[in-house]
Amino acid sequence: MQVLITGASGGIGYAVTEFLAEKGVFVYACDLHPRDFPQKNVRFLPLDICDSASIGQAYALLHGEGVTLDAIVHIAGVFEIDSFIEIEESLLKRLFDVNLMGVINANRVLYPLLSKTGRIVITTSDVAPLDPMPFNGIYNVSKTALDAYAQALRQELNLLGQRVITVRPGAFDTALSKGSLTKTQELQQKTELYRKQSAKFYRLVKGFMGKPASPTRLAHTYYRAITAKNPRLIYKKHPNLYLRLLNALPKRWQCAIIKAILH
Repeated sequence: MQVLITGASGGIGYAVTEFLAEKGVFVYACDLHPRDFPQKNVRFLPLDICDSASIGQAYALLHGEGVTLDAIVHIAGVFEIDSFIEIEESLLKRLFDVNLMGVINANRVLYPLLSKTGRIVITTSDVAPLDPMPFNGIYNVSKTALDAYAQALRQELNLLGQRVITVRPGAFDTALSKGSLTKTQELQQKTELYRKQSAKFYRLVKGFMGKPASPTRLAHTYYRAITAKNPRLIYKKHPNLYLRLLNALPKRWQCAIIKAILH
């Protein structure tokens, strides 16, 4: 079995790459940032998911070697905390380029490498199907759009006998998860409109996040997604109970509760 993983150098990507390699899967580990992988059946490929030329180079290399992929697994992603009114255009563009457009373009370019029974696994987020929180909405909207794209692609590739599987992870012990608190602190320093609210939002995020789980727990999920005879269409791992309870309320109530907490 041969699998290509984007974002392979990150916390979840690295854990998944190692786990799959230990199970005998040959992994093409793609990332913008190089990282050493001890297993012999892992090959690092430099890939900038925001750069169509970089994706094209990876495709040309693998196509030239006659590689056929059993799965394309997307784990690359970035996180940002900001307000939609104040965020810089460059940050907004990068977030959507990595979290959404990069995945769409990579699938479009790399698809010819996928076997006729191959699978595409797309990592969205536990927050993707939920109503956005303030300041986290930029990340949330990018992942909600990605979740919708995964469903659209699932419908299309289903007509060809191929599967698209969505993984929605909650908080895991990675640089991205830890960065949520750091990004929230940065928001306090740069916002002009939400100084008081952003200070209280930091405490809210810290309480809502809970204890992040080990990425190794999630690696098992990706292995099932690419190897199970009848995999789930959507895998949910370590969901946030507080966010789900809040999301169950009417939208007007959600707004009132969050305003009361942050006011």
